[in-house]
Amino acid sequence: MQLVQLANFVLDNLLQSRVGFIVIFHCWPMDESLQFALQFVNPIHPNLVYHQYVQMEGVQDWSHLELSYLEHLQPTLAIYVDLKCDQAEALLEEASLRQQYNQHYHWLLHGNQSSQDFYNFFSPFNISIDADVSYVQEYDQTDNTTVLYNIYDVYNNGKIIGGQLNMTGSYESTCGLKECLKTRYLSTLQMRSKYGNREQLEDVVLRVATVVTQRPLTWSENQLIDFLSQENETHIDSLARFGFHLTLILRDLLHCKMRFIFSDSWSKSDIVGGSIGALVDQTADITATPSLATEGRLKYLSAIIETGFFRSVCIFRTPHNAGLRGDVFLQPFSPLVWYLFGGVLSLIGFLLWITFYMECRRMRRRWRLDYLPSLLSTFLISFGAACIQSSVLIPRSTGGRLIYFALFLISFIMYNYYTSVVVSSLLSSPVKSKIKTMQQLAESPLTVGLEPLPFTKSYLNYSRLPEIHLFIKRKIEPQAKNPQLWLPAEEGVLRVRDNPGYVYVFETSSGYAYVERYFTAQQICDLNEVLFRPEQLFYTHLHRNSTYKELFRLRFLRVLETGVYRKQRSYWVHMKLHCVAQNFVITVGMEYVAPLLLMLICAYILVVLILLIELAWKRFLTQPLPTYST
Repeated sequence: MQLVQLANFVLDNLLQSRVGFIVIFHCWPMDESLQFALQFVNPIHPNLVYHQYVQMEGVQDWSHLELSYLEHLQPTLAIYVDLKCDQAEALLEEASLRQQYNQHYHWLLHGNQSSQDFYNFFSPFNISIDADVSYVQEYDQTDNTTVLYNIYDVYNNGKIIGGQLNMTGSYESTCGLKECLKTRYLSTLQMRSKYGNREQLEDVVLRVATVVTQRPLTWSENQLIDFLSQENETHIDSLARFGFHLTLILRDLLHCKMRFIFSDSWSKSDIVGGSIGALVDQTADITATPSLATEGRLKYLSAIIETGFFRSVCIFRTPHNAGLRGDVFLQPFSPLVWYLFGGVLSLIGFLLWITFYMECRRMRRRWRLDYLPSLLSTFLISFGAACIQSSVLIPRSTGGRLIYFALFLISFIMYNYYTSVVVSSLLSSPVKSKIKTMQQLAESPLTVGLEPLPFTKSYLNYSRLPEIHLFIKRKIEPQAKNPQLWLPAEEGVLRVRDNPGYVYVFETSSGYAYVERYFTAQQICDLNEVLFRPEQLFYTHLHRNSTYKELFRLRFLRVLETGVYRKQRSYWVHMKLHCVAQNFVITVGMEYVAPLLLMLICAYILVVLILLIELAWKRFLTQPLPTYST
């Protein structure tokens, strides 16, 4: 065997593959092994390669292949196997059993068999689509100085799901005593990337785990597929159908077939049962329905791309007894401004009294009034001017009229600013509830209903948040036997519309469609919304050791970059309610008017009491004194 040329080829191949560690399984004599090893430290090869040699003769058990020979901490480890050795087949079978034909190992299988013979020999092995396996076919030359090698790229789209072995000629290399040269290409493999050459999965049937929550699993497979394929009524099982349509796009890109595995939930616990459990035990290759990437799941699964958004909310209309809003009439000014404004009006009222007094006592007779107004009357004139009310008492002097002018000017400015703020407040959306968090909702007296979704029940069972525990204790446990606790989305939304103060918990991607259908534009703007659980992203998952991870990621990125994902998401997933307040006339409710009526009633009661006191006092003063006879 011409080992110098072989060593040059191996070094050249490692240089092209950017691998610096190799394990060489051989059955060569000691002197030939030494000749091969010396070539690795030859000065003509500037790149240092860590190399380890394993003599296969005498090895009877390869069951600890990875632990004994292939354990490494490098991204990729190169493995050279001499197929002429008797133990080579047993070694390759063990590697197949342990699923070691993957992207973490760069295999160089060297022999002089024909490509057809190697195909027949290697086709039973479990090799994956991400495998980095090259068959190096050696051709003897007439001279002893050069050796010709043909390199074949070897992979399988998935042995256990129907894939067939694929061998594609890559290039031809001629190696001499000092260097190797590529003499010709055997195909167009070099023109594309690794996964660019492996993007067609025409010979496999992918196993796809799919969740269906709104249809019984007793339906036939064709009925369930027809339901998921429909494009009408997007609010029914929208998340599952959104993921299903993305999976159909992936199927078209890969030109493969799919077998759907249906379940009624994502999982029974975090990683057991449902579609997640099928991925964990590797009975499914991918999930069509996006799911949450929890800490427990990421120990077994890999989230390859974001394909959804999860948002659960509690909606309710503000109860009619939510409280009176009399503060809206005081909000335009701060307390300090009100105090200063009242002080200015009082000062002007006092100045007006002095003006009238001076006109009656010190001014010309024709400027005098028939009577001198009291201090209370001038204060009433001042505060009446603040309410844009005129007065029959007008000063005759120039100074008095200037005081009047200043009074009405400041009243005009304050009045316009005040009314603009009050009107804008009254014409905004009606009063909103002060309940903004789950803890406040749990402590409120409002009645709660929930949409019967598997992930909602799971969240209630496994959440560690104290506000959720309080919510369960006060809202769920007292209604444990109430059949109205779990209601379908349509019925729950209608109950929210008809019963202010009723709280309904639902998933927005499906529930918002019912809100838009049954609520008017004004009612949508009036809704209160409390986030039921933190907003989370949904991901498409594969098994952590899946060989399709990189291929699927690249295909989904293509869907994302072309805008197809955004189009599908905007069609299937409703994440926000649109409130357009300009489309309707908002009426001022009793929550704003009631405080005014209450103030008016209190004022009349106070006036009547003062009037009665005045009458009693006058009667007391006019009552004749008793006379006594002597």
